[in-house]
Amino acid sequence: MASINRYQTINDIPASKGKDVLLKILNSAIGDFSKLQKIAVEYEKKALEMIKAESKENK
Repeated sequence: MASINRYQTINDIPASKGKDVLLKILNSAIGDFSKLQKIAVEYEKKALEMIKAESKENK
């Protein structure tokens, strides 16, 4: 298995499925972390509400 050292560039990697995947990852858009955090908080609130409702039903 070939390895990549810190002195090699993307052009030094031979064309392969792995290089295609690597390029897609490197060229993907950077996520809006504050927006994702807000979404996560909302999901957590909804999940806690569902858990509380289920625990009340089971009592």
